[in-house]
Amino acid sequence: MNFKKLLLLLTFFSTCVLIAQEKHGPDVIATGTFVKKTIPLRDMPIRQTIEKEETSALKIIQNRLRANRKTNENALPLDGDVLTQKKFGGIQTKALEQNFDGADASEGQATPPDPTGAVGPNHYVHAVNLVVKIFDKSGNLLAGPTFLGDFLGSGNNSGDPIVLYDQLADRFFVSQFDTGNDSLIIGVSETSDPTGVYNVYEFPLDAFPDYPHYSVWPDGYYLTANKFSGNTTYAIERDALIAGDPDPKIIGFNLPGVTNNPNTVFSPEPANLTGTSFPADVPGYIVYLQDDGWSGVSFDHLKIWEIELDWNNTSNSTISAPLEIPTTPFEATFAPFGTGDVEQPGTSQKIDMIGGVISYAANYRSYGSHNSWLITFNVDIDGNDTSGIRWIELRNDASNGWSIFQEGTYAPADGHSRFMGSAAMDAAGNIGMGFNIASNTLPAGIRYTGRFNGDPLGEMTVAETTIVDGIGVQTNTNRFGDYSHLTIDPDNFTFWHTAEYFASNNFWTSRVASFSLSGGFANDVGVNNITAPESGILTNAETVEVVIRNFGTDPQSNIPLELRVNGTLEVSETFTGTINPNETATYSFSQTVDLSNEGETYTLEAKTGLSNDEFTDNDGFTKDVIHYLGDDVGITAIPSPVSGEGLGNETVTVTITNFGDNPQSNFDVQYSVDGNTPVIEQFTGTINSQEEIDYTFSETADLSVLGTYEIEAQTNLATDQNTDNDAFQVTVENLQCLPTANCSLGDGIQHFVIGTIDNSTSCSPNGYGDYTNLNTELEFNSTIEVTVASGYNNQIFSLWIDYNDNSVFDTNELLIEDVAIPNSGTDVTATFQIPQDQALLGTHLLRIRAGWANSEDTTADPCIDFTYGETEDYTVTIIDPTLSVGQQEFNNTDVVIYPVSDKTYEVTFNTSTDFGTIDYTVFNTLGQQITAGEMETGSDGYKTNVNLANVATGMYLVKLNNKTFSTVKRLIVK
Repeated sequence: MNFKKLLLLLTFFSTCVLIAQEKHGPDVIATGTFVKKTIPLRDMPIRQTIEKEETSALKIIQNRLRANRKTNENALPLDGDVLTQKKFGGIQTKALEQNFDGADASEGQATPPDPTGAVGPNHYVHAVNLVVKIFDKSGNLLAGPTFLGDFLGSGNNSGDPIVLYDQLADRFFVSQFDTGNDSLIIGVSETSDPTGVYNVYEFPLDAFPDYPHYSVWPDGYYLTANKFSGNTTYAIERDALIAGDPDPKIIGFNLPGVTNNPNTVFSPEPANLTGTSFPADVPGYIVYLQDDGWSGVSFDHLKIWEIELDWNNTSNSTISAPLEIPTTPFEATFAPFGTGDVEQPGTSQKIDMIGGVISYAANYRSYGSHNSWLITFNVDIDGNDTSGIRWIELRNDASNGWSIFQEGTYAPADGHSRFMGSAAMDAAGNIGMGFNIASNTLPAGIRYTGRFNGDPLGEMTVAETTIVDGIGVQTNTNRFGDYSHLTIDPDNFTFWHTAEYFASNNFWTSRVASFSLSGGFANDVGVNNITAPESGILTNAETVEVVIRNFGTDPQSNIPLELRVNGTLEVSETFTGTINPNETATYSFSQTVDLSNEGETYTLEAKTGLSNDEFTDNDGFTKDVIHYLGDDVGITAIPSPVSGEGLGNETVTVTITNFGDNPQSNFDVQYSVDGNTPVIEQFTGTINSQEEIDYTFSETADLSVLGTYEIEAQTNLATDQNTDNDAFQVTVENLQCLPTANCSLGDGIQHFVIGTIDNSTSCSPNGYGDYTNLNTELEFNSTIEVTVASGYNNQIFSLWIDYNDNSVFDTNELLIEDVAIPNSGTDVTATFQIPQDQALLGTHLLRIRAGWANSEDTTADPCIDFTYGETEDYTVTIIDPTLSVGQQEFNNTDVVIYPVSDKTYEVTFNTSTDFGTIDYTVFNTLGQQITAGEMETGSDGYKTNVNLANVATGMYLVKLNNKTFSTVKRLIVK
């Protein structure tokens, strides 16, 4: 009986037994195959890198599936993540110890990189798709880059590498999957030297093991995989791999009682041991999140399974029924598959950050009195795809099972998304967490934070620290690394983190950094919190209470303290007690401070002054305290209406904030459109101090005419003590020509070819695909071929080029009209010519639309919404061979648009060629000119700042031209 038949029988048997018992046995018992003993990795040939300019042609590794929107719209939380930590931590730690680039796109030659790495006593082993590199702990390269397929023997550079350091055996572990054989390939170093020889094994499975995540555990290497049939959780005979045995066993389990969103990467995580201590007979642990936004899940929780292995009699191995641990409500799903989640500056292309999964790795540490297990995953904090990192510390001990000791959501309120987190705990119980950060104003970079054991529960108290800032953006795909990887040094105090960023546009680079929270100093104390007073109605005699932490290794007493208010020293006192290492003490200053001025924000700074302190950066802590006015309300946002197509009588909703100390009710609130007669209504509810409440007016606003509208709202509280914050204003635009359609059945465009553009696509979100990052050259007066295929029978298509660059596709710009595509999957070719008198040389927008011919829709209208079909936009460059030199230079010059402040953008045209006067013009989607001017010249080309503070959010077109050549670039204004 072959392996797959055995699997089906065992799976059926276990499913029947599961109903009647708490634990059940394995679903698969098999063996791996010894592949080879490698030559020393340091002696393997170095793989040739590719030129940076060639990275646009890299292999794009697609994720098998990703989360779609939640299926239960009533799933909690309804009003944002209540655990969100909106403020940054304030504790300073030592500077980064190591910080160097690991690999880049010229070496890995695939996107995304999926960076992983592990640190041993003397080495850091690093892998990305599709290479491995080995560094010493100072960042010096010792081996590689070597293709994983060459190193691990399969010859297949498939991807999803994972690197582990097995601290119990002083060995290194490197793995990737093999797409050709639906198997996992694992190499384990023969000695403690990772640059030496490895024993390589292959483990064939019954289905493709996407997204494999491994862990080191005393009785085995555990792993989970995103499979679409068969088992998802495995244990591999660790001792056999370390010894180089020929037939190591592998045991597979299903997870009883698990619920999985069928459109989500299935990523249960095995517990990964950090340190070398562990309880006797400790079982293996598997954890998975369960989101009530998924069908079949009634509340947000974690499920935990225990696995007990018997390698002598593998059929005795068991997996438990799941333990369910309720969490504070979270939303772990984001944008639909293929659209990306996180915005980037200067481009409409978003990048993935992977929702609905537990991040790698789920690190475990035993402290004797208890065991801690750290879980992290991405959560949507506001329902608008702004991501924070939910982190949970689970604890158990000899008498009690797993429960949540603390949980929080790290998401400081600065408009950036934090995602792809990875965290661990050091030997003192301090948490370090690395993560990516990005937004529409911040290129994807890498940072870290953390907390000290004993700090307020659920808070990351360490100041957010930059590992590396992103420089570029990615416009050729939404794919971003599926995981980052934080590991702990064998010294048990140093965290090593690796993740990706963009060193330039469309060029990823991985970064490796190490940091520690415990500095290892003997004498190191500081104030790490100010617990009183809090903002409110304050007096002229407020008591200030602080928390002092001993960061060092020696006990400390008689610690001098200083307290400043708005920078002025007010109090000098001494804490006379004793604080032991890694402990805290609370101290109240005996002298009070005057905070009695209504409406003022006071900055309190408390600081230690230990004379022999070896690290003074963490001595002080700062906190702003506001003396609230009694009566103070205002409008802080207008959530609706928003710019869009086809606006009519729109509901107006405003956010009211009570800035004061007194509850407020029964006051007037109003809005006006374009300064016309205001609509006045009464807010009859009650809004408490510092509370925000959305109020929806019963009278709607007529926004049916195309164009822009200024909407201003304000509160009219009779006793308001500060009217400066009463009003708020937004600009809303009724747009046209951003059409939608349903292409989920295959209607629309699945293959489009023109010039050098050859684009195979799936259904675009809402039936609109922005591919303006793809460009091809077209010549005047030549016959130009267009090839189109659809995924549904009986389609028609039309095509335009926006010759005059005004973002409107006029009748004379319609080049192909309602050409038939009779059969699904069959290419259809049509031709057109560009007359020389119709367009400037340079770049222009091209639009193609395809739809179902049996509907009443015509594709020859560039703007109407389809019932069934799709619209895609591209960029083309019109050239004249007789003007090739200057035109080539102009066409090859990048237009870079970068936000420099809120709605102000720097437009640069970097060239050493003098093109004379270059003018810029900004159009909206109605073809209306928003602003125009002349670009400034300098030694590095042309540039200008464009202020769009008064325009609505949405899509705009920036056109540059010198009366001979022109180029266009899209701009998304937020």
